[in-house]
Amino acid sequence: MKILKIDGSMGHGGGQILRSSLALSCILGIPFEMTGIRKGRPQPGLRKQHLCGVKACAEICGAKVEGAELGSEVLSFVPKKIKSGSYHFAVGSGGSTTLVLQSVLLPLAVQKLPSQVIVDGGTYCPQAPTGEFFAESLVPRMNRMGYSIEANIEKFGFYKAGGGQISVACNSPKQFRPVDLVRREKLRNCTVQLITSHFPEKTTLKIRKLITKEFEKMKCAVPYEMEIVEKSTIEEPGAAVIVRTGSAEYPLIFSDIAAYGYSSEALVNNLGKQLRKFFAAEVPVEAHLADQLILPLGFAEGGKFLTSHLTEHLESCCQTFELFTEKEVGLAKDGKELLVEVPKVQG
Repeated sequence: MKILKIDGSMGHGGGQILRSSLALSCILGIPFEMTGIRKGRPQPGLRKQHLCGVKACAEICGAKVEGAELGSEVLSFVPKKIKSGSYHFAVGSGGSTTLVLQSVLLPLAVQKLPSQVIVDGGTYCPQAPTGEFFAESLVPRMNRMGYSIEANIEKFGFYKAGGGQISVACNSPKQFRPVDLVRREKLRNCTVQLITSHFPEKTTLKIRKLITKEFEKMKCAVPYEMEIVEKSTIEEPGAAVIVRTGSAEYPLIFSDIAAYGYSSEALVNNLGKQLRKFFAAEVPVEAHLADQLILPLGFAEGGKFLTSHLTEHLESCCQTFELFTEKEVGLAKDGKELLVEVPKVQG
């Protein structure tokens, strides 16, 4: 049995390499050994959300696993056949629910039999997609490719205590079709939600004021509406900013999460940078969505999309995709932007 050897420190060496490898291994039945997992990170190796993703993928395909321990920088994963069914996974803390779903969703979504998945953990976590991004931005675009997925945020939770929950129903895929997301997009309206839970009112109002100033600074004068949403059912104090733009059917979502030692000014400034870069590029796929489309496109009918630039996560996804499939993702400059072409994996 041939085992694929993967250097987990290649590229930017983040968890994206592991998550993509797990999904690809499950679907293609290719075993792998990974070393240097998250090497160079402040806390290298497997953290709780990574470990939950490993165990979740092992459960759905009956994989033999070695090295599935907190802090482990080495992992062996030998998959068997994927079994559709009902699954419930818990990160065990406020670790990201959406990062777990990045590994386990696609292997179940390509099956002919339906599955249901519930993941408990955080829905608002720093440096991770929010539940809104997953349910409103990624899943509709996967369904556009021919998948049949329903996702709901059952409960919300921040990144320390958790308490959040996302449920997903995967039905038999419809007719897969190639997807071309290359049409340049013009300026859109924005809706801004400042979501808080037991958060100091003074800081909430400060963030709102900073957001207003940030939009006023934008040369493109983006029309927007803003509201403060108090989610008192979340036990942990916290705040998140969610910005929606694009169409109602296929929204694009930008976000940032308040964290200890992360000032209100830094939060809003980072969000503003994301928005300015996106609006200046006028592309249909924003940078944080781009890497999430690689694997779903490959296991549908392939396709292409236009995005602003090559991020570390996008590069990692492409490299991992090519390792497992031996098919190359096309990356070509289109003016100042990047045209990404994903080949069909099977058939």
